[in-house]
Amino acid sequence: MRTGVVTAASGLLMTVGLVSPAQAADPAPANVKVAWASPAHTQVRVTWTETGAVPNRVLAQYADGSGPVSLTAADAPNQVDLPAGPFRTASSVRIAVSAGTAAGATGPAGLSVAFDTLNPEPPAITAGTRAADGRYTLSWRPGAGRPDPNPGDPLDLAAGPHRFEVHASLARVTIWDLVADVGPATTATFATVDEPPVQVGIKDRNEWPSTAAWSSISVDTERFRSLAVPAATTYGQSTVITGQLQRFTRRCDPGPCWAESTADTPRPVVLHARADAASPWYVVGVVRSTAAGTFRLAPVARGTRQYRVAVPDHLAKESLGLGVISGASTTVTRPGVSGGFTDSTATYGQRVTTRVTIAPPANVRTTLQRWDGQAWRDLKWVTTSNGAGTYSFTATQRGRFAYRYLVPAFTYGGRPLSWQVSANFVLTTS
Repeated sequence: MRTGVVTAASGLLMTVGLVSPAQAADPAPANVKVAWASPAHTQVRVTWTETGAVPNRVLAQYADGSGPVSLTAADAPNQVDLPAGPFRTASSVRIAVSAGTAAGATGPAGLSVAFDTLNPEPPAITAGTRAADGRYTLSWRPGAGRPDPNPGDPLDLAAGPHRFEVHASLARVTIWDLVADVGPATTATFATVDEPPVQVGIKDRNEWPSTAAWSSISVDTERFRSLAVPAATTYGQSTVITGQLQRFTRRCDPGPCWAESTADTPRPVVLHARADAASPWYVVGVVRSTAAGTFRLAPVARGTRQYRVAVPDHLAKESLGLGVISGASTTVTRPGVSGGFTDSTATYGQRVTTRVTIAPPANVRTTLQRWDGQAWRDLKWVTTSNGAGTYSFTATQRGRFAYRYLVPAFTYGGRPLSWQVSANFVLTTS
């Protein structure tokens, strides 16, 4: 025979070495050896020695004795190259070479040493993100090596070679597409045919490509089921922002698939702020959502700001939860203002003193106002120093009169605050 590749099994498995009692058995071939036919590791070369020129049967024999058979002609050299692709995954395989034809063996078999055709452990997906253009980037690490049941066998290779493939499902049916063939690389950027929720997976094929190690994750979408950002708050107090996330994943029957609400994985929730629409966003707080998807952020109010809630992409528990960002909401910050008299009762003609205090401790020209029974009337400008100011006057009207302080909009520490009025306070003059 000319040395070459023998493909799929060309005959049924027969019991090795079974011969007719009236016929002398051919001797078993000796020195049955296996090796890789080339550095490409795509073919297993089998060689042997024997007496005379006889046809041969070459059996890839698994633990149960079964396996595909290849045949060689009597005038062929004692060598055959078997494709690696058809080998099944097994912890122990031997090549059994015997004299014989398609009708069966005419003598006992010579056996090679045992070797394994195991795949690596499944790869571990370690990172995943989605860019603004809709393309995904996944990173992974190869799976740990399996224990070698036949250490040192002639077909053992160093770790690898890994041949990674990225596959992505369609959204509505149980069909998967190859989206990236990256060889030994452990990062891939790719696009999926359908918008999420979908699933993506990594296959790792080694020198035995009939099967592959496989890991997959679901790519889930997220939305805000609820989000509450207050329209106004008071300086120095907490701006309480609350919300709840809702996650959708892909579910399938044997054929069709659909998006279904599912339990969320606790994940980071980031609060961004900016002074106005022309300013850049910056981070003011990060919390972690609960198992129910709820979250609460409470930055201290230091001035009027725009807020938005950003949930970044998050890989956990065999799923990639895609991120979501809310729209911008403006929360007006008003100063804290308090006013009153040092003594809220006076006699006619007595000097009285009123005091105003604001937070933050700014220098602001406030207005003392009095209710005249129909409207608030400006009475006096009172300028604060470090957040406090006073004004004294003579009580010249008997009765009960309501007062308040009006604080105009101002800027403190570069941040704007809106106008505010104090609670009413009363002077009783007898």
